[in-house]
Amino acid sequence: MFTQLFGSFLLNKKLVTIEQLMDALNYQSSVRLKLGVLAVNAGYMTSDDINKVHDVQSKVDKKFGEIAIEMGFLDEEKVNKLLSSQKTGYLLLGQALVDKNYMTLKQFEEAINIYKKEHSLTNEQLQSIDSGDFTAVVNEFYRFDNLPGGEIYKDYFSLLLRNIIRFIDGSFIPKEKKSISNYKYEWMVSQNIFGNIGLGTYICGNEKAFIGFAAKFAQENFSVNDEYVQASVGEFLNQINGLFLVNMSNSNIELELTPQIVENHGTLSDLSEAYCITIEFPFGEIDFIISKTI
Repeated sequence: MFTQLFGSFLLNKKLVTIEQLMDALNYQSSVRLKLGVLAVNAGYMTSDDINKVHDVQSKVDKKFGEIAIEMGFLDEEKVNKLLSSQKTGYLLLGQALVDKNYMTLKQFEEAINIYKKEHSLTNEQLQSIDSGDFTAVVNEFYRFDNLPGGEIYKDYFSLLLRNIIRFIDGSFIPKEKKSISNYKYEWMVSQNIFGNIGLGTYICGNEKAFIGFAAKFAQENFSVNDEYVQASVGEFLNQINGLFLVNMSNSNIELELTPQIVENHGTLSDLSEAYCITIEFPFGEIDFIISKTI
């Protein structure tokens, strides 16, 4: 998940375009992480050091690690540590951006340093976030803690994003949350949660995005926004909300669900404590909304 959030950071800083980022997210699954990227991320070398090793490597038939040791940038222990590490996450995205020439290694290094500075993170803390607690990562990005109902919203969106990666697609760009009171939709599936707390949940998008989302979830080749598409989007929402109810029940909060409702062209009005998170997928934008209900 941190990969998608770091990608959103690069986009917000205008370091990449949305087309470049989406292309890199799709490409990263085939990326082989290079030792230089790992060394920069670990703080062992700078991008300038990497270029010096590459210059030498273009003249002699030796591995990157061997040359880096000879030039005094690394020692054998650090090389073995880098080689044995199995880095994934945002580093694969960085490697993909460099391989595609959308960023230089120096620009990627600078972006990492800006992110760490803005979030007061050390190298170790950044690596911990990349492989650590999903809810903590979501909260770091969306910052629900000080908001009314923040704990519930943090748990819900963490569950939602985790299952988007699981059931829909890991190649997406999350955008910053928006506080809303009214919302105009083209297509919408909604479902209310009621009991000890009351919540309204909504999945909204245009026709193309609805079809793409449903096709990913149902693993079918939908081409028109028919009842099967709408039922698939509704089933995804029902599944997420069902999992949320189980989690809440484990905390002794008993909840129930209303049936899902599909609607076309309308406006949600007078929403209370409502937040919208937009997710950019290759097939279009989907808005996920949660609000307080009476």
